[in-house]
Amino acid sequence: MAGNMILNRYLGLRPKNMKKLLVGMTLAIFMLLFSTVLAAGESTPATGNSSWNSSSDLDISSDLDSDFVGPEEIVPSDTILDISPNATAYLDGALNINYESFLDRGGALKPVSEIASLLGDAGLVSDDSLIITGECMPCGGGPAPAFFTYWLLRYLGHEDVRMLQGDLDDWQAAGLNISNEPSVRAKAAYLPHIQADLLATYEFAAAGGAQIVDARPARDYEIGHIPGAMNIPYEDVLENGSLKSNEQLQEVFSGIHKDRAVVVYTNLGIEAAITWFAVESLGYDARMYSWRDWLVNQPQFGFDLAEVKAEPNPAKAGQSVYITALFRAASTDSARNLPESNSSREDRLEVKGCATCGFGSPQGFANLNRKDGSVQIGSSGTPSSSDIDEGEADSTLRCSAIINAPDGSESARMSLLQTTAGKYMGIWNAERQPGVYKVSIVATASGNSETFADVLEIEVLA
Repeated sequence: MAGNMILNRYLGLRPKNMKKLLVGMTLAIFMLLFSTVLAAGESTPATGNSSWNSSSDLDISSDLDSDFVGPEEIVPSDTILDISPNATAYLDGALNINYESFLDRGGALKPVSEIASLLGDAGLVSDDSLIITGECMPCGGGPAPAFFTYWLLRYLGHEDVRMLQGDLDDWQAAGLNISNEPSVRAKAAYLPHIQADLLATYEFAAAGGAQIVDARPARDYEIGHIPGAMNIPYEDVLENGSLKSNEQLQEVFSGIHKDRAVVVYTNLGIEAAITWFAVESLGYDARMYSWRDWLVNQPQFGFDLAEVKAEPNPAKAGQSVYITALFRAASTDSARNLPESNSSREDRLEVKGCATCGFGSPQGFANLNRKDGSVQIGSSGTPSSSDIDEGEADSTLRCSAIINAPDGSESARMSLLQTTAGKYMGIWNAERQPGVYKVSIVATASGNSETFADVLEIEVLA
């Protein structure tokens, strides 16, 4: 009582007014707490694999949402297609087609008839309610193959196709069963209905009317790109493995206009599918393309790599190593022009590896200008009379060396400077890690690029 009298006297209030004040303060505190609880509930993030996330917290449009499906939304009439290479777990009932089987040895898209046969042999038909899942397992994971397969099915005219969100844990949490083996169906006839405006031809890309987006990393773009192309790496449309929000994507693509078609490309077009999807979701006329197709249609590269060497080799850790590459003008009877039956007399390097990374080493720089997936390496040794003569050296020839560590990762990248006609040299400080380092030479002349992959080995001693 004494306390209330002191408080009343301090506030200058009568007991009756004090009661009203206390009631008002209590109500205000309650409303504040209630609004805080509501706000917390609204901001709770959606669950799911971030690589496939299209939830509302990303502010993705409703059209984009319709291209994804959560594991809890799968119904018995849906067909699951897992496109992972060498997966060890599948959704129960899922079919499996390795996405790499849609490409030939050189990385080009197979003819539509062959792709339709692959789909039909797996038991698929064009009116299936198709849900795509899976990722590039050899690459360490990633959504690009699923986006690529989504684009491919759309290109074939498959109307009911979506991508599955979540990972194995999400699927199990949704009550879905997991199997160690994919399901098998009876063969069917898959009838494609080509949507030609989703794939750019060389003529379309070269005509100059379209906006060209090079979705490769900046270092690839700097070595060579389609003239006039703007570099927007596909990583720029992702954030923590998820597609960015519409607002963020509009900022990423603020430099392109909706009144002109957009051609998106990467080495083989696999990763480009992510950028294509993002661009199309914003309402652009987007088409897929590949750097490989551009190179195949370019005039033949005018030089052969005659010799490449390193001195000293072996080298001690930390020692300066001089890398020298000697080029000569290509002749009509060069090994690259010999029939297959005669090519056995030349060294051949078979380009193998992951389709997403470019079918070769180093990643992204496989010799994609070879329809048969092989690299022809000119004979090494003393230069012949066909070597570049003084005054004949093409001043536009640029040469770089890419050095891969023993574990296959890129260790260094360096420009080789021209010292004399046709001769290019650079200095590499040998790494501290001992082992065998592989060197690839990338040359560019008059807008054409050629990669001579793994043409030199440098042994680094401890």
